[in-house]
Amino acid sequence: MRYIHAMRRKIPSTQALLAFEAAAHRGSFTLAAQDLSVSQSAVSHQILGLEQELDVSLFRRLPRQLELTDAGRSLLARVSPALDALEAAMLDLVSSKGEGGTLELGVVPTFATKWLIPRMPSFLKAHPHVTLNLATRLQPFDFSLTGLDAAIHYGRPDWPGTESEYLMGEDSVVVCSPALIKERRLCSPADVLNFTLIHQSTRPHAWRDWFQLAGIDDAQGAGSGPKYELFSMIAQAVKAGLGLAVLPRFLVADDITDGTLAVPFELSLSSDFAYYLVWPSQKTSWRPLVQLREWLREQAAAP
Repeated sequence: MRYIHAMRRKIPSTQALLAFEAAAHRGSFTLAAQDLSVSQSAVSHQILGLEQELDVSLFRRLPRQLELTDAGRSLLARVSPALDALEAAMLDLVSSKGEGGTLELGVVPTFATKWLIPRMPSFLKAHPHVTLNLATRLQPFDFSLTGLDAAIHYGRPDWPGTESEYLMGEDSVVVCSPALIKERRLCSPADVLNFTLIHQSTRPHAWRDWFQLAGIDDAQGAGSGPKYELFSMIAQAVKAGLGLAVLPRFLVADDITDGTLAVPFELSLSSDFAYYLVWPSQKTSWRPLVQLREWLREQAAAP
């Protein structure tokens, strides 16, 4: 017979942690016992055992109340979110009968509004027991500090402790107000130097790279102009006639189709960066994430 010895986690009992959290919030063993529907001595015993196990004092026992020690405050700040997450996981499991769950996804804002959200009905129809929560993220982050299960990241797949899957690349074009096309004010690539160049803060070299592609020798001009954080803000600024911008074609495809933005030059700028689905390695086989990954793969491959 083959035996597998699992490493024992150094985690106190759930009852002890619940007793600690209740006492910390109520400042009283008696009130905590009422909240938990147990005896006051049971709460006191659980917390004493927890203090002995951790070899720290979590409370100062004052005549009329309990007061958290520094160690107690530190533990509470970590334990409460963990218990909330555990409770949410149990509720998800019960409500979905093991067929789904809640997936917290970090995503680049304009990618979410222009590409992901319009496609989400098909995912939710195929996986009705999965709840997909979206949170915006512009920069890489530590999964252990955010509570996110995965993220759609633009860049390179170089986050430590994660796995990733390529979704799509990105081609960018210069966009302008359609009025400039009608007025024939953009007849050659060099004409962009007559306008304000709007920059996206996470793509600071887009104009420089486009200048190089177009054969324009003006490094100083490529770096001038205001910087905006979101693509959606830049698109609105261009529509308002505030300047020109280099934007990913797929994010402004609808605006180009409906005539609110125009592409004066068919010079498409490719990037070494791409969109990736990134997730912590330990979640690779988690069913809701597997379902999302398979669906994103299909959507990204669709014409």
